[in-house]
Amino acid sequence: MLKKIFMLNIVVFSIGYSRILVDGIGRKVEIPEKVERIISTVPSNTEIIVDMGLVNILAGVDIYSEKISKELEGKGILNTDRLNEEKIMELMPDLVITSQHNLSKGKESLNIFDEVGIPVYVMKTPNSLEEVKNSIDEIGNLLNEKKKSDNLKDSYVQELEKLRLQNKKQKRVYFEILNNPIYTTGGKTFLNDVIKNAGGKNIFENQEGWISPTLESIIEENPEFIFVGEDRKEVVEDIKTRPEWQEIDAVKTGKVYFIDEGINRPSTRVLKSLKQMKEVLSNDKF
Repeated sequence: MLKKIFMLNIVVFSIGYSRILVDGIGRKVEIPEKVERIISTVPSNTEIIVDMGLVNILAGVDIYSEKISKELEGKGILNTDRLNEEKIMELMPDLVITSQHNLSKGKESLNIFDEVGIPVYVMKTPNSLEEVKNSIDEIGNLLNEKKKSDNLKDSYVQELEKLRLQNKKQKRVYFEILNNPIYTTGGKTFLNDVIKNAGGKNIFENQEGWISPTLESIIEENPEFIFVGEDRKEVVEDIKTRPEWQEIDAVKTGKVYFIDEGINRPSTRVLKSLKQMKEVLSNDKF
């Protein structure tokens, strides 16, 4: 089977043109000049591809990307941090676009694809709203669709500038990712940048990356607003009724909200979440 795939790819590259690009982990990857079948293993990248109007070239995606478009239903092939080697080779894509999160064995995870001639391009994950523009450019270059990516980037930039809010006094914000154990965002993350641009001040911005703070530190920082990144009213109600949280300002005033889950993904669609959070923080209502 592997030999058959390898021979097929030799034929593909021998009759077509290709380019050499350097991916996010420093690998040189040979990309076909014309890409017609791709696999995207990260929802944020899938959203950018769909928003470029190229959903038709997606031969497979991760299971979390299936709900992005009706045309992607049933195309989910990945639900872990490990690339599904068998399914990817079965689908025979021209290109796989992935991230370091999917490389459970680091660069070694890509050896099998190098052997059979399937190009896998590893993209960096944006850490800010500004860096989303880089992802749009990068995907446009990968797919040789610069006009489409430029149009999408221009639209994203215009909407982002409209939404950005720089308050003189930013509201103290706690964003709950998990409760047991407690898990949230510190500084220098994409989520932290969204909070800042919406007019908030992450109470843990002085700690870098994704963190597990103590309950005592949350109470001490006393957030004015608490957000949850999913549409689950039961989570919001749970936060409001936790006995040990009753002295926190956000709980005392009932300012606990859920935000569209797109806030977790560094793509063009995060603007919906940014708008929601901005409205809450600037108007004190949802």
